[in-house]
Amino acid sequence: MRLFALISVCVCALAMAGCKSTFEKAAEARKAAGPIAQVDAVNMTQVAGVTADTLAIIPSADGTTAAVVIKVTAKAPGSSLTWAPIEVKLLDAAGKEVGTNNIPGALPILIHLASVQGGKDAYYVNDQILLSGKPASAQVVIGGKLVPIAAPGNLDTTKPVIVKDPSIGDSWNTTVTNNTGVRQEQLVVQAIVRDGDKIVGAGTANIDGLDPGASVDVTGYFIGSSKGTVEVTTPASNAKDGSGAPPPVAAGSATSSESSGGSSGSVSTPVMTLQIN
Repeated sequence: MRLFALISVCVCALAMAGCKSTFEKAAEARKAAGPIAQVDAVNMTQVAGVTADTLAIIPSADGTTAAVVIKVTAKAPGSSLTWAPIEVKLLDAAGKEVGTNNIPGALPILIHLASVQGGKDAYYVNDQILLSGKPASAQVVIGGKLVPIAAPGNLDTTKPVIVKDPSIGDSWNTTVTNNTGVRQEQLVVQAIVRDGDKIVGAGTANIDGLDPGASVDVTGYFIGSSKGTVEVTTPASNAKDGSGAPPPVAAGSATSSESSGGSSGSVSTPVMTLQIN
């Protein structure tokens, strides 16, 4: 079984059955849009005042995919970064590129940092970087522009429940509630596993949209180990004024989403573009 089956991410709105992984969504969007969806990779320039520290590179058991955990710091208090493009290049011991998130047709949630508050740290987790070799280091570039707004912090995310399954791999379940007062678009729920000071596992799940006060149940899988202390966070992707991540739009149409429980959560096929603010 390919690892893709193991790291499929299910995001289910409350009382709604049926989930699709980001891989499945990407395939559907490409099929629907054809050449339109095959967006070229984009060159980006590092924004001043923001640093990135690669905390972990975790290859899958079969070596086809890697998860990365990157700590991003906005040094100046009062200046925040929201929905910023991010490029991660994985290099082997000889310095040759063996994987990157910035590829044609990449999902927006995989090539954007949700947000980082001024004077604070945030994490960028990506568990879907395809490998052509053994990664030894990472080069990270973060674009965008620091703006004098107060970006919301993390959304309320319950303590994860770990489900053991030796046949398809261990999973984690959590519930995310939007406590920010503004609708949040294209959220990434991030799981990080620590064994002491070392990060040994990571995984993500995505939420297409979540209204203020609404909740959604989320299930994700790990790359690496699930043994240790599991921390799950959901960084906000939109500021109080609504700036930040745009709504996901199905390829070839203006809007396309489904809601459950009024407008609590939405599941849709994301646009296959890299948006730079």
